[in-house]
Amino acid sequence: MNIDYVDITGVYSLVEELYRKTTLETITYRFLHPVSDVTHIYKYLWSRGCRSFLIYYNNKPIGIIDITPCGNGAEVAILIIDSYQGKGLGKYVVHDFAQRLKKMGFTYAFAYVAPENYKALAIARKIGAEVSCRDVCFIRYWLSDKDREMCR
Repeated sequence: MNIDYVDITGVYSLVEELYRKTTLETITYRFLHPVSDVTHIYKYLWSRGCRSFLIYYNNKPIGIIDITPCGNGAEVAILIIDSYQGKGLGKYVVHDFAQRLKKMGFTYAFAYVAPENYKALAIARKIGAEVSCRDVCFIRYWLSDKDREMCR
């Protein structure tokens, strides 16, 4: 697949443009509640060390990945715009970007996902991530088997 990532941390105009291409349901899945002003949230995220990467597929922006370091791990949120969902791109990005996280020095990635976000939960289970759900699902994905064994 022809996927690339560009760090857009601090570039509000690109974030706004991307989120204009998605539905409120997808935005709600990303932030776990409806959001009308994503730039306000990104101002906060970026002030806390989050980095954001625009996802390009065949030279078109199709999503965003937000990474917030947390010790040896990174909280990761991935959003694929609605017109590109259901094509296997989310699963590909999860696999591909996991290798980049490992190269960045992280031992695991984690995410918070709404229990009704069946697509994200299915991807998490297919890649072998640990999934624990109550009001919100917590997903943890070890970036190597060695790291997983060390923490048991």
